[in-house]
Amino acid sequence: MQNRVERQATDVEFAHERIDDHPPCSKLNSLQTTDLTGNGHPDIIVVGMGGNPSVTVGGREFQLPMAGPASRLSLRFETNVFWYENPGWERHTLAPESYLHPGVGSDLADISGSGTLDFVVGQGFGRPNLYWYEQPEDPRDPWIQHHITDRFEKYHDLLVADVDDDGEEELVGLSQDAESIFYYDIPADPFQEPWPASNCTVVDDDRRCEGVAVVDIDGDGRTEIVAGTNVYHRTEDGWRHDDVCTGWDDTRVAVTDVDGDGDPEIVLSEGDSPTFGTHPGRLAWVDYPDGMPRIIRDDLFNPHSLQTADLTGNGLADIYVGEMSLGKTETPEQLLFENHGDGQFTEHVVERGVPIHEGKLADMTGSGDLDIVGKSYGPDRHVDIWYRK
Repeated sequence: MQNRVERQATDVEFAHERIDDHPPCSKLNSLQTTDLTGNGHPDIIVVGMGGNPSVTVGGREFQLPMAGPASRLSLRFETNVFWYENPGWERHTLAPESYLHPGVGSDLADISGSGTLDFVVGQGFGRPNLYWYEQPEDPRDPWIQHHITDRFEKYHDLLVADVDDDGEEELVGLSQDAESIFYYDIPADPFQEPWPASNCTVVDDDRRCEGVAVVDIDGDGRTEIVAGTNVYHRTEDGWRHDDVCTGWDDTRVAVTDVDGDGDPEIVLSEGDSPTFGTHPGRLAWVDYPDGMPRIIRDDLFNPHSLQTADLTGNGLADIYVGEMSLGKTETPEQLLFENHGDGQFTEHVVERGVPIHEGKLADMTGSGDLDIVGKSYGPDRHVDIWYRK
């Protein structure tokens, strides 16, 4: 099912600023925004997987090897988790460990119970470790690493939320290599390493997916897990699986009221297609459980950034999506789909030619308007902000 979409020059305008054109890691995976310093302005945390750094010698830049014995040495030239202080964008190291090799999965939550946000991050390709970093009194000081588990592998998405309606938050994770969806009850003593195996609930151990949300999607008063194109319902005997739709590649996920009926819908973008998928990337929304995907675009290039919010002030959730480049296109686009209701959208081009991966909407200036924060994935690397005019 296709939505009606008109395309026009945008009157929702943004001004671009590059805050770092040479971040200390070669492959940037994840991004979070939060106010670490307490000045009322969100700072930016960036996670990079690393493994293909460069060094500058005599004014010339040289790439270090990605494979072989020298690749282990090359990792020592990179910083995997770092943050930018707002304003001014001074860069600080959050995690100095050169072996971290983190994936896309990360989140912020008060794990320690100190009243400040700690950082949760999992390893990427072929790596099994999941960590949380304790925020110090001064976030510019070293953050302390704590080990959660090595039970799974390649943590693509992490989210801290109350998944079982017990009034306490859990750590929800999607492990692609282990094909598992799981959550951990945060222990009373979160500093124990690893967390007890008895605190882990495996929701599904035969499902490879990405994109996660925790929400009462069907209005039954119980929280569900939306994982890719799957919904998991909690029952007395465990968790029951239901398909949102079939035939979709790996998706990014957002849940919001798209049509203004007071009930949430599921928004999907095939973030790794066509490069790692079977067809050009699609963007759609689904009125779960009875609706078919309503296609907004079906010709996108790796739209791995997906966010929803009312950016145009009409009370309806607009949809923001951004494309990667992966060195294969010079014209990646960032698009805003202005929601008019009844399945009608106006497509605005926010940016063309600057790739983005895991972009976020956040008010970076205190103006009350949402800005766009993002970074590339690779092979080029940069961190950017698009300020709302």
